[in-house]
Amino acid sequence: MFMLILLQASLILVIGVVPRAFAAGYRTIGSSGCAVQMVFLPPNTSTAVFLDNYHPNYGGPGVNLDTGAPSTEAYLYDGTDDAVFGAEYDLETNSLRKLRPQSNTFCSAGAFYRDGTLVNIAGAEPDASAGVGDGFDRYRTYAPGPCDGDCTQDWNEQAKTLQSRRWYPSPQTLVDGNVVVVGGCNAGGLVLNEASINVPTYEKIYQDNRAPPAPVTLPILEFSDDENLDATKSYNLYPILHLLPNTDEANRIFTAAGTRAVVWDYDGDKEFKSLPDIPLQPRTFPSSATSVLLPLRAPDYKATVLICGGSSGDIPDPKALNDCYTINPLDDDPEWERIDDLPNGPQTMSEGILLPDGTVLILNGARKGSGGGFMADEPVLEPLIYDHSKPKGERFATQPATKIPRMYHSAAVLLSTGEVLVAGSNPAVGYSADGKVGENWPHFSNNGHECALEQQQGRDSSFPTEYRVEVFAPPYLDDDDKEAGRPQVAWHPNQIKYGEKFCVNATKVPDDDDEGNKLDFVLVNPGFHTHAVGMGMRLVGMEYTRTSSDGDDGGFEVTAPRDASVMQPGVYLLFVIRGGAPSGGVWVQLWK
Repeated sequence: MFMLILLQASLILVIGVVPRAFAAGYRTIGSSGCAVQMVFLPPNTSTAVFLDNYHPNYGGPGVNLDTGAPSTEAYLYDGTDDAVFGAEYDLETNSLRKLRPQSNTFCSAGAFYRDGTLVNIAGAEPDASAGVGDGFDRYRTYAPGPCDGDCTQDWNEQAKTLQSRRWYPSPQTLVDGNVVVVGGCNAGGLVLNEASINVPTYEKIYQDNRAPPAPVTLPILEFSDDENLDATKSYNLYPILHLLPNTDEANRIFTAAGTRAVVWDYDGDKEFKSLPDIPLQPRTFPSSATSVLLPLRAPDYKATVLICGGSSGDIPDPKALNDCYTINPLDDDPEWERIDDLPNGPQTMSEGILLPDGTVLILNGARKGSGGGFMADEPVLEPLIYDHSKPKGERFATQPATKIPRMYHSAAVLLSTGEVLVAGSNPAVGYSADGKVGENWPHFSNNGHECALEQQQGRDSSFPTEYRVEVFAPPYLDDDDKEAGRPQVAWHPNQIKYGEKFCVNATKVPDDDDEGNKLDFVLVNPGFHTHAVGMGMRLVGMEYTRTSSDGDDGGFEVTAPRDASVMQPGVYLLFVIRGGAPSGGVWVQLWK
């Protein structure tokens, strides 16, 4: 029976990226076409999709992968003089396919519908000369695979619009598979939000295009003109959102902006639970802290939110931070607990990536300044891995360094191989060959007047528009022995249902109690990543029993997540973990 099922699986394994043996650390694999401000994986494909704002790009064929020197030829849409600002990256061939959004995607956001369709939300100013529409109130979709042959899908601009113009909003997929869009401002080209342009509301968008309810005010996003420079309130862009497990299967979402945090009921449009303020400093843009909902594990699915680093509200010179905190927001009396500080110093704009083994990779960003164009210096080159299961004082481990600065407008995402794709860096926002500050340094405009902040990038520092694409291999891939011992998913269903058991067959999963053979089955939403925010990123550990053994191969009965508050309906990567080493991930759809 096991061998029969293994043969049947051959048709569904070809969509994955083939695992390869590489030492832990970085390697450069190709060029991105456009500057990578945003990235996501379309489910059931072997591709990543990059998004930028509209400006000239020189990231096509001809980029020097050693030095980072851009191509000498502009990367243009075929038959036009229009710059490419979206691209599909083939992870098997390291080749590019040009994608063309119809409206400006600058500083937009993203979430997945239940069928794996990505909805990219909001954006910025139009460029009529290039046929790029106003993106502030638009949203556009990108279809998942599997593709019939080569993927050919492109961005599909939706006829419906948002009810409010939004820049820097945050979305969250809801328990019914639709999406809520939270916050933002209604003007672009700025670092600091202001009361006159603040959008302190949320609204819902539906995949079936039904009429949504009117936007609802979210009190923690509100502030007055007198509070424009009160960073605890006005630093509220790209709010932090994490849907929390609950037996009512309700849309109760941890929501943070500035220093304020709450569990908000997005069904009843009311506060479900008040939370203490985040300690000391604001953590949302432009503070740009790292925030991750740590792995949820059956049977209790206890929710713990991690927040690390970011930047202070000091004016005119924000300071990068090194402190980390956790909170269990659904505890009876939740409190922020200070844990290990970032061991290599302060970090802002650093991306947190959930790895299949349950640890968190923290990479990219800077040690000086904050989020925003030319607002940072001293790049973070050494990633960290955070392991919440270890005792305090032992949770961080420094990883091999990259040579490529990944500053403002960089991004990263987990791949099905268990590796992490890393791309982008463009503090100039538009294309810049030298990446140096302008003649008005350190002053710049914010919403039509001089900003209270000063640019933190040094006059002599240089962070050019970066087109090289890297992959980071975590320590579980650090030698051939570990690679050889990685389990593999031999068979799995394409769809699984909440709370029901499903069968998985795997190889290299010996049936013994040795710690090095300890198994885990997890579902991962790799998320949509921009501005150091992993929108929708999530990992759920599932219970299982072994049902058969054949040497080092085995059959397993795995129990799907309890309900949609644990993991929303969608298409996710299934990994089998053996002794901390993951299999290649395979796509499965979780549904009701």
